[in-house]
Amino acid sequence: MSKKSKNKNNEKISIEELVDREVIDKIETMERDNYVFPKRFSKRDYIFLAVFVIICLALVIMGAWL
Repeated sequence: MSKKSKNKNNEKISIEELVDREVIDKIETMERDNYVFPKRFSKRDYIFLAVFVIICLALVIMGAWL
């Protein structure tokens, strides 16, 4: 797979440059005064996540015995 991509002007750009540009764009977006951050995880969310992980691990362990 090629590590080069072409932009609108048909110039070759490396994947690293594309990632850097995207990261800078995301940071600038989040630094704006009107950016609305998502709500933080509540205790209920963490409990749901823990139960989900435990169920997944149990299924993986059970699958190893099949």
